[in-house]
Amino acid sequence: MRDPRREILSQVAAGTISAEEGAARLEALESAPPAPALPAEAPTPSPANAVTRVRVTSRFGNAEIIGDPTIATAVADGPHKARQEGDTMVIDQSLLGDDSTFEFNRPYARVSIPGFDFHRKLVVRMNPALALHSSVQAGNVRIQGVKGPITSDVQAGNSLVDGFAGPLNLSVAAGNLEARGRLDGGVSSIKCQMGEVKVQLDRTSNVRITARTTMGDVRVEGVEDQVVGSGSGSLEINCTMGDVKVSVA
Repeated sequence: MRDPRREILSQVAAGTISAEEGAARLEALESAPPAPALPAEAPTPSPANAVTRVRVTSRFGNAEIIGDPTIATAVADGPHKARQEGDTMVIDQSLLGDDSTFEFNRPYARVSIPGFDFHRKLVVRMNPALALHSSVQAGNVRIQGVKGPITSDVQAGNSLVDGFAGPLNLSVAAGNLEARGRLDGGVSSIKCQMGEVKVQLDRTSNVRITARTTMGDVRVEGVEDQVVGSGSGSLEINCTMGDVKVSVA
């Protein structure tokens, strides 16, 4: 693009025009209205950065994850920090505010943590077709209406998965996990260690159930030969010092 100021200065330096004429041209150029700027084009999202899964981590708090078809990826409300890692939207529940401090008061040895909010709940709304990975430690999480593949890890906490329709990968250690929904193909698994798991499958499911237990109890109710429907999918259950109940209704 040609620069009129540079051209005027070059003409003065070459002696083509006088210094006075150059000054007059520069002054006229400064007083002229600026040319209208071209509208900026909105950046086109790169397919490489498209979000295909959501990961939610909850510690010492309560979280709710809701499948919402009006949401393109995921939005969160409540104490959290969010970032994108490749094709994954990561949402970490954070109960500590920016002004959080720790105080230790004597003689009663009372610990005060201003800014640490135990009562605020994290609510995440995500596109139900995306894959979800939730991790719970010493807290509670409720997952509702997510239809994509779900992975849920629970440690010393409680998790409820309601309305699932995709493959499951559930793991609980010293906690409780309850899931209700439909399995139609794919590979699913449940691991329980010193915890309790309850799974209610819809009768329209198509899955074959296999169970292994060590010092635990696994019950499959309401189905013959541990096959639901055509048995095109698989659900493998491993239990160690815990209780797992699978029912079909």
